[in-house]
Amino acid sequence: MSYIEPSFEIDEKGRVICQSHSKYPFFAIPNKNALQEKKMELLLTCKTCIHYQNNECFFPKSEIDKIEKERLLHDNLLCKLCGNRIDRMLTIIHKFYLKERFNIEMPLICCNCHENLKKNEFITSSKRTSTKLSFYIFYMSLIIIVNFAIGLFFGYASIMTLIGLAFWIIILIKYLKRLRLMQQGRKYYEEHFSKE
Repeated sequence: MSYIEPSFEIDEKGRVICQSHSKYPFFAIPNKNALQEKKMELLLTCKTCIHYQNNECFFPKSEIDKIEKERLLHDNLLCKLCGNRIDRMLTIIHKFYLKERFNIEMPLICCNCHENLKKNEFITSSKRTSTKLSFYIFYMSLIIIVNFAIGLFFGYASIMTLIGLAFWIIILIKYLKRLRLMQQGRKYYEEHFSKE
């Protein structure tokens, strides 16, 4: 059975676009208005392509479905530089295609990081986001400590207090994890992208 070979490009906003996608003529329209941009965002997935629907793409329909399910349900498809979850399916498909077809191991990089790399502003943007995260972590830690101290001082540790503390602790852990991923991303950037 013959299949359609994907071909990828990255647009000015850092989005991966498949040139073999049946909607590509629409994706390629220059200077789209806001409504067209929103429509493009919705269509920018394998699931809107005729080749996917006819099961004639390089990737079988079942494999695309599996990738899409993994992307939606799990947090293991993250940007190598900032730790954000990869939202666009074609970014993931592009990585898998290069690995499967050419044995090239390409890192997953989100659109924002791609744009920052292109503008040579990755480190500045990363430091700015890390500062914000550190600020949030400080205040969440403060909230947790104050709630815990008030609970101990007044001698109540009700279920609601414990649930509230658990909520803040979970958010704090997520921010700490994100900060760690960003630090690893900066290290990866310095090893692979830095020109210094």
